[in-house]
Amino acid sequence: MPSAVQVPPDACAFDHAATRRNWQRARLRAGAVLPLVVLLLLATLTVMGLLGDRHGSPPMWMRVAGFVCLVAAPFVFAAALYSLGPVLRLRRIRRVLREYPWEYRAAVRPCPGVKDVMALPVQLRTEPGGEWSRAMRAINPLQRKRWTGVMEQGAWFAGDPELGGVIAEPGGRELMTLERGRRTPVEEYRAIARDRERMARAKRAGLASLGAGLRG
Repeated sequence: MPSAVQVPPDACAFDHAATRRNWQRARLRAGAVLPLVVLLLLATLTVMGLLGDRHGSPPMWMRVAGFVCLVAAPFVFAAALYSLGPVLRLRRIRRVLREYPWEYRAAVRPCPGVKDVMALPVQLRTEPGGEWSRAMRAINPLQRKRWTGVMEQGAWFAGDPELGGVIAEPGGRELMTLERGRRTPVEEYRAIARDRERMARAKRAGLASLGAGLRG
């Protein structure tokens, strides 16, 4: 069973070689579809531009191509936006990992009775037999709600326990962003904000409290 001793002692999590390799592999997978989407987008814009500049009746093949592009254009734009999501989320993960070290968590489990369309609601336990945290939103950049169950036996965490961060299987595998499920209450936020060093670090890592996305 993973233990706290196995957490790397690096000053920041991204200095851990295995974590960095796992992030780079995920980045390659996330970006693999981007060239194809860009080519389709350029081809669509080119054909539409040619049709717009042409005087008189265009040949049949151009009319067919224009019709196909007109039908496909919304889907191509949607695919372009969707393919950017994993890349941007992995950049966010890297930003957190460059600011915080890995810490051990005894367990991370799916949060019972809580639903979220876009993310996986989870709870963290710092020590064996300890209290579970409030519900938070975990998102796998490549497969949004993928869950292997390994983190239920121990996990690594980098970030601020109140503001979010990154969780992973021991070894820096299956990196997932971790976000607040609900906005921080005003008084609690003020208490956190009084720690200027903590807030400055969270700002450098791009951490912020998000709006409510969970419901029980």
